[in-house]
Amino acid sequence: MPSADITPKGQLFVMHETQWRPWNPGSYWFGTNFFAYGVGKNTELALTTYNAGTPATRNQAIGFGFKTAVPLSAGKSEQKLTVGTMGLANYRGLGLGNFTYGHYSLRLPKVKTRLTAGGFAGTEQLFLRNTANFLAGIEHPINKKIILLSEWMAGRHDLGFFIPGVLFHPTPRQFVVVAYKIPNHRQNGAAGVVLEYGLYFGKPE
Repeated sequence: MPSADITPKGQLFVMHETQWRPWNPGSYWFGTNFFAYGVGKNTELALTTYNAGTPATRNQAIGFGFKTAVPLSAGKSEQKLTVGTMGLANYRGLGLGNFTYGHYSLRLPKVKTRLTAGGFAGTEQLFLRNTANFLAGIEHPINKKIILLSEWMAGRHDLGFFIPGVLFHPTPRQFVVVAYKIPNHRQNGAAGVVLEYGLYFGKPE
């Protein structure tokens, strides 16, 4: 699920995500890579390569687009309206498509839990069917280095999973996520482990 966080102006953010099911039946490994560059005005440009791995899937694609998070408050609630879109080029014969989303997020006072809710629409080039539905997420900080998180994209499609996990910051400029994906429906695919590593490059302008 797209986050409400935006890459600071002049910085490059790189992240690799592995989705892995090392056991049978239905073992798999899929890798997705994210590249985002902060251009200012609460906006980043993004390039993403989706779903390289084994067994080969029909929704291997590359996407290019943007994400903007508009602040709605200046206080500790950190209210934001986030919108984004990505044009998709599928290189398994499905042609061109799109992934568009929007959500509202805020932090609860004192406990600092961030709640996110919104919606999305996407095409078969990534979702394996044309679809639109709800999305939601929760992030709760345990301390400055550890965050409990979960995200959910509703519906019957290839991204239709509930994913709870833990985010760890080894340093302020990098993070590691260990999570587990649970399908909304059996048709969406099999459960598995999700591993992510993200890193920021460059100095903010």
